[in-house]
Amino acid sequence: MDGERLFQRVVDHVQDAIASGELKPGDRLPSERELVEQFGIGRASVREALRVLENMHLVKSRPRDPRGPLVLPLSVEPVRRSVAMLTSGGAWGLAELVQFRMIADAAANLLAAARRTDEQLLALERNMARMRACLHRGYAEFSRADLEFHELIAEAGGNPLVQVYGDVTREAILKLIQQTILDADDQTALMLQSIRHHRAVFAAISERDGLLASRLARETLYAYYADYVSPADREIMADLVRECGGRLPG
Repeated sequence: MDGERLFQRVVDHVQDAIASGELKPGDRLPSERELVEQFGIGRASVREALRVLENMHLVKSRPRDPRGPLVLPLSVEPVRRSVAMLTSGGAWGLAELVQFRMIADAAANLLAAARRTDEQLLALERNMARMRACLHRGYAEFSRADLEFHELIAEAGGNPLVQVYGDVTREAILKLIQQTILDADDQTALMLQSIRHHRAVFAAISERDGLLASRLARETLYAYYADYVSPADREIMADLVRECGGRLPG
């Protein structure tokens, strides 16, 4: 095997062990010296493998720690980094992200209406109060509260895939469009529009009306982002609204 790729043997082994459940969060890998002996490779290759695993947020190691690297809880950070690279590199644009978000947010709202608890409703109410307070603090702080609202809904829905990919997609969209919003003539009007949407979604989730909550997600995202995409992509977004029986603006 190419000497420059020997470290990959260690990386693949650890990834497979974590995926199979053989290694769990809180477990320890063998020490650096033991890994050298186990895989029959040099210390430099072992250190490179540990560096890669740390960058993947799979382990945390300290030089000369006799206990070996610590296996970390699985993190969404690698997914977030991948999406950020694809969007910054132009592989994915705003239209693709918004179209996916229309699907993900609709699913999150539907699930939350079915599974939410009273405590989760209270958390959403507190979040909406925070958003109202942010009206006079600027859009940057308001947008953080807005993201939290959707994160709370995804958490209430109880589906980790919807939660992870929805959160990452929302963050990517905000990065792409934030400057446009900051340059808008009337940010307050945009924030008030968002608050009205959140109230409607909250009411639907509170009443356990998942179909309404799901439809509201698609209608609102269309109304908010349709003017920022091409006519062809706008029509796809319109079809996503029509698919669930929603109404288009105007």
